[in-house]
Amino acid sequence: MAYAFQTRIELECADGFYPRSDLSTYQSDDFDLRLGDLHYRDVREYAVGRNTSAGWQERLDATNDPLPVTRVWTDFLPQQEVERVVPARSDGVEFGMEALARAAVSGVEAVSAALDSLPELYAEWRRSQEGLMTGLAPRRLKTGQALLENVDTAGSRIRDGIDLLKRDTMAREAFGLMNTAMAMANRRREAEEAAGRCRPANMAAVPASLRPPQSRWRDRPKQW
Repeated sequence: MAYAFQTRIELECADGFYPRSDLSTYQSDDFDLRLGDLHYRDVREYAVGRNTSAGWQERLDATNDPLPVTRVWTDFLPQQEVERVVPARSDGVEFGMEALARAAVSGVEAVSAALDSLPELYAEWRRSQEGLMTGLAPRRLKTGQALLENVDTAGSRIRDGIDLLKRDTMAREAFGLMNTAMAMANRRREAEEAAGRCRPANMAAVPASLRPPQSRWRDRPKQW
């Protein structure tokens, strides 16, 4: 075995392998590492590779409860499916960039119809996130509370941004131009993908606030 190259070694245990959690960042002073610890607190690993990756087979019973992991193996060329993220949609709030551009051109009433429900929708989401804090370990609870403070700051900026759109003609014009430009870029990317040409991933979000931020980027909300 000392001279084998890229072999697969597989172990089986009828009683199941013991899961292990990664607690290496639980006590970290780096906020991003603490955020990762909070996000992935329920992730377990059953094998660790040395100069290779490791894999295992997870199964669920008829009631969707996890069954013991009975097989683990080395994997020198691992694969992982990354699920596509689909933007949330809600009645009463407009998220389409072309529609937002038209609303900006149409005036205050159109902007109100498109966006007035957004602050309450965001507040509702915030309440649902607060409910996830039940039972968190003290260190993770502190991280969650910091995130909720960021969410509150973002919620205030959303309200201020909508108010600015309503009272400032130039802000509405800029908002319309920005959404038009992003919609054109999206259509071009979709056309190229349909033609079989690949481009690097481009992440974009509908802007919720046009008020210049008064603090650093860390006031942006992060979901857990």
